Amino acid sequence: MRQTNPGAHSEQWLTILIRTLARLPLPVLYFVADTLFVLAFYMLRIQRKLVENNLQSIFPGHSSGAIRRLAASSHRNTAHMLLESIKSGTLTAEELARRVDMENPELIDDLVKRYNTVITVAAHHGNWEWMQLACSSRFAVPLAALYKPLNRPAIDIPLQETRSRFGSHLIKVKNALPELLEFARQPGIIALVADQGPRPDEEKHWAKFLGRDTAFYPGAEQLARLFKAPLVFIHMKRLRRGYYRIKFEVLTEPPYRQKMGEIMDIYIKAVEEQVLEAPQDWVWMYKRWKYRKSMYD
Repeated sequence: MRQTNPGAHSEQWLTILIRTLARLPLPVLYFVADTLFVLAFYMLRIQRKLVENNLQSIFPGHSSGAIRRLAASSHRNTAHMLLESIKSGTLTAEELARRVDMENPELIDDLVKRYNTVITVAAHHGNWEWMQLACSSRFAVPLAALYKPLNRPAIDIPLQETRSRFGSHLIKVKNALPELLEFARQPGIIALVADQGPRPDEEKHWAKFLGRDTAFYPGAEQLARLFKAPLVFIHMKRLRRGYYRIKFEVLTEPPYRQKMGEIMDIYIKAVEEQVLEAPQDWVWMYKRWKYRKSMYD
């Protein structure tokens, strides 16, 4: 008797759902996002307590009402970002350029000519998926994006297809060095989102971030030093629903005058300033401060 795998069946339907949603107009997707937001925040209260606790610890002077409103805005913007990211699978380069305005792309063009390889770093702020796609479709040189595969193939496979639509090279973070060395033989951009928290067994850079001891991956600085490349921060600002502006800022470039670790501190400060300017656009839905520095000291 033929046996079926319920897990594989559900994964297949999830893939079909994602690809079907990608074909819907953005106004319909925003309606879906708002419905999910109301369900998740007000009814199921998914991660609501965690978000409110995180916000209260960073903004102790805010009233409970202000924290609740900020948490709601964060939930809603995250829902919009998720549905926008699904739509990325069908957006044209022209539509993407209209929705993601680049303030100074000529800075990247100049740095590539001077250094051959440019390292760009960003944060989970705004819509980093549209950021990566906008950059890969705008610049003439190839872009290598570092990423961690998701445990759900039904989500990971469509996501990889979307991220590589405009020619981006997707490189898994684990054992990425050989591929990066090969990639850097030609002019190009290496892109990473570097504000995640490392696992307990991974190397950490500790810094004061939003007033708290926080662990970061040190990879951004390590890559910049390895390739003797400039490190560029990508600011992303939400203008209104479905529209963003990005701006490139050189954090440092060779020859470096900073001691080891100080380049990471420059990046962390840039992320902090962006979060404080628009906290509702940063992802607060995870345990960013679950590790204690004293444990590792």
